[in-house]
Amino acid sequence: MMSDGRLPVSERRNYRHVGDALTRMVSEEGVFVLLRGVAPAMLRAMIGSVSQLVTYTQTKHYLIDHGMMKDDPRCHFVSSLLAGLVYTTVSNPIDMAKTRIQTMKSVDGRPVYTGLFDVWTKTISKEGVLSLWKGFSPYYMRMAPHTTLLLLFTERFTYIYSVHILHNKSSHAF
Repeated sequence: MMSDGRLPVSERRNYRHVGDALTRMVSEEGVFVLLRGVAPAMLRAMIGSVSQLVTYTQTKHYLIDHGMMKDDPRCHFVSSLLAGLVYTTVSNPIDMAKTRIQTMKSVDGRPVYTGLFDVWTKTISKEGVLSLWKGFSPYYMRMAPHTTLLLLFTERFTYIYSVHILHNKSSHAF
């Protein structure tokens, strides 16, 4: 539904509402169309989350251990910005492929792409390897604030839990 407005007028589906979209998709393309893109979305979530959390933790500890910063919100902010950059870099090719799979049309009754690797190989051969990172800047502009807020709130909630639930007086406040 979201990408419908970007299509040429002749190719738009013109769904009236979500219910209309779901019923028309199932009746016109079959029930499995609802699962199109689920595997790449799960892969993106797994790889993205791991890269995000590992980068954040390692960057934070590096900055603190090497005396570059104290364990405070500034350190968490810098670490989370880098974590967002790594997340975007790692997950953008998966997200690009997921989007192409979800928006593909059938040609002669057959899907254009058979899966994630098929999207990547066809895209690289036609558009070059850097095309895997199409939309990187807007994706990072969306992920940087998300990652920063997520990790800053996580730090704060961890502190509150440690002090007020576990009664750990040695926890550092910021």
